[in-house]
Amino acid sequence: MKTAHVREARYPIRAVSKLTGVSIDTLRAWERRYQAVTPTRDERGRLYSESDVLRLRLLNQAVVSGHSIGRVATLTEADLRRLTSAPAAAPPAPGAPVHADFSAALARFDSIAVDRECARLAAVLPPSDLVRNVLLPALRDVGAQWNRRRGGIAREHVMSAAMQHLLGSFLRVHARPEATIRLLFATPSGDRHEIGILGAAMLAATQGFGVSYLGADLPAAQILEAVQTAGGIAVLVLGATLPTRSLAHELRAIVRDLPGSVELWVGGPEADRHHRLLGARGLLLRDFDAYLEQLARLSSRRDATAGAIP
Repeated sequence: MKTAHVREARYPIRAVSKLTGVSIDTLRAWERRYQAVTPTRDERGRLYSESDVLRLRLLNQAVVSGHSIGRVATLTEADLRRLTSAPAAAPPAPGAPVHADFSAALARFDSIAVDRECARLAAVLPPSDLVRNVLLPALRDVGAQWNRRRGGIAREHVMSAAMQHLLGSFLRVHARPEATIRLLFATPSGDRHEIGILGAAMLAATQGFGVSYLGADLPAAQILEAVQTAGGIAVLVLGATLPTRSLAHELRAIVRDLPGSVELWVGGPEADRHHRLLGARGLLLRDFDAYLEQLARLSSRRDATAGAIP
């Protein structure tokens, strides 16, 4: 049993600090004074399991909401989830200006500060609010400034890198390899904008779905091969943001050759412009609300299947 636990605990303290938004000194204090979690150790230091990371995230949400760490450190995970189910503060409204610290960090190309602010917001906001109301509007704002020649492409790259790191961390923490319903995420050849599918993948993972993340700029043939090789894929989710020359050809190939047992969901500005290519085979997702509705449908199907098992 001890050996299995050591294999499970694989996050060093610096990584945990980024994943939870809790400083290293605070993590050590919570462990020493309140036994909030009990990490294992190797020759390099502390190692935390995924359950440790999730518990620390919940504890941090409770503390940010105004609760004393001394009062919540002994609560069960279920109690912490109930305690933090009500938002500590109203999330930013859609279209609201980017957080001031966020904007300032972007303006000076401070990637470390941008990454830190992302982690802080992730500790406070539910995943859906973080993606829809903070990260995506922030990226759109940066892109709009670039189009108006008020900022360079480098600023968008700084923002994109921070979001990729944060959302990738969410995927690692919330991954459910035993999930009965799995979704595969990619963007077609020539489309390198992956923030939308990263956010979509994060939301799927946090709702208990299995996630296979391929990334951006993949030819249709490779996407279809991945669907076949992975096995058990219920949905292929494509992001189509850029007006590439090959997009129509790529979508036709996927619509034609995707196995009938796999649903096809496509979102992004270019998906809307090419919706006729999808026909009855593909589902056009016009926004994240439509995407969340489809996840809810899958959740109902999953729950019904689980309830039918004797």
